[in-house]
Amino acid sequence: MSQQIAKLTREWVVDRLPPRPANANKGTFGKVLVVAGSENYPGAAYLACAAAYRVGAGLITLATEPSVKVIVSRKLPEVTFLSREGIFGKIAGYNVLLIGPGLGQSNQSEKLMEQILKSSLPPAVIDGDGLNMLSKKGKWWERLNGELILTPHPGEMSRLTSVSVSKIQSNRVEITQQFARKWEKVVVLKGANTIISSPIGEILMSPFANPALATAGTGDILAGAIAGLLAQGLKPLDAAGVGVYIHGLAGEKLSEKIGDRGSLASELLPLLPQAIQDLINKTEHRVS
Repeated sequence: MSQQIAKLTREWVVDRLPPRPANANKGTFGKVLVVAGSENYPGAAYLACAAAYRVGAGLITLATEPSVKVIVSRKLPEVTFLSREGIFGKIAGYNVLLIGPGLGQSNQSEKLMEQILKSSLPPAVIDGDGLNMLSKKGKWWERLNGELILTPHPGEMSRLTSVSVSKIQSNRVEITQQFARKWEKVVVLKGANTIISSPIGEILMSPFANPALATAGTGDILAGAIAGLLAQGLKPLDAAGVGVYIHGLAGEKLSEKIGDRGSLASELLPLLPQAIQDLINKTEHRVS
């Protein structure tokens, strides 16, 4: 099995940043439908939606339960809402689907995932409890067609693959590549030096290993960022790579501000567009 690894670089990312034409409108930058949040995890929905906006997506709609809607609408009034039951028949109106952050694994969520497995989907990102629910369904990958990005941490990857966390962590590149090929999906194995594999075995590695990102909620932000970039027209592998790099660069900026401990995931959000602008500015300075 090939293990040629390309390290994500500033130049690679800048070459793939989506354009921002002056005559654009919100439709230009894509619409994301986020299915996320539950009574116990409302913050995950907020972080994912905010991240998608912060990387430049044009419109974010959150399908969630009423208690989460109240919380998110107060923190992020730019989000529009649907009920979870109201998404079917409307999914086709969105450029991208993000499902899973803080969704929980209730009977209602299980039924929702089963309906999604039967649906025709736009390009999608599956994270968190979306992955945990998939892991309970035999040969789920044969039922999910289209362009998909899976964003597991090692524990979720273990549940999806029935491979121990210790074995995954000692063979991160090989395991990610093996299952990306088997599932025919882009797989983002989160952690220090996040590994990304395409369905044909292309490997990208993040240059960032930052303990400031080892805190609750940063994975929800990464999923939202990838979904937001996917909505702007990037191909799945490119959206994953650009999202991982921007997320890591924002984490570096956060560490510079407050150090390696005590950071909150929400503090990462305003640093995402700053990280993108830093990439652009340094490239323009080098060209001039």
